[in-house]
Amino acid sequence: MTETENNRTDELLGKLVKRFGVTSSNKDGGYLLPDGSLLNLQRSIKSNKQYHREVAALLPKEMQGACDEITIVNLMIATGAIRYEAKGRVHVASEPTQAQRRKLFDIMKYSEHDYLIIVSDRNAATIGEQRFKSPQAHELLQFFNQCFNGEQRQYRADEFSIHKNGDEYILTFRPGQSLAAHYNATSDTFIVQSDFEGILHFFRQQLALFRQKEEQI
Repeated sequence: MTETENNRTDELLGKLVKRFGVTSSNKDGGYLLPDGSLLNLQRSIKSNKQYHREVAALLPKEMQGACDEITIVNLMIATGAIRYEAKGRVHVASEPTQAQRRKLFDIMKYSEHDYLIIVSDRNAATIGEQRFKSPQAHELLQFFNQCFNGEQRQYRADEFSIHKNGDEYILTFRPGQSLAAHYNATSDTFIVQSDFEGILHFFRQQLALFRQKEEQI
């Protein structure tokens, strides 16, 4: 991370903490910050409850996405924060710090319910998800390592679409309406966009299914 990026991260985190404060209550927390503290969204108090999109609204205009979900991912990428819901959902977009992993483990190990952890890449595409019930610390670490450092990411088919234009088969990330990859049938060539560098295996699978359906028409 460059010095400019570090300064921006510190500035955004400072703005979030100044606006919302932090809390020791798991029920009130809404984002888990890189130092392991919880941003206080007062989520246990219905009349005072703050929503995740209200936090994302503090981002500068150039970081606002095509939809709320993409803006929230932009926030998490920029700050390293983890989106957290005490009812059982965790959303991660950058590799957690040791302090964040420790806090997640402390929250989840004695919880009465399970937690669904969803991991997104910087485009907001899902690259992994798994449900945990009182996990061991090494299980969380292994899951995050697979998502961020593994060779094959677990993309979701419902987030992508394929359409054909002449000899080209084009893979589009639907929420952001962005080009992920394309395949030229004449030259038998795959081209993957740099932001989606881990998607080739998934694209091959989806393309095979798409072409099978073509043959059945």
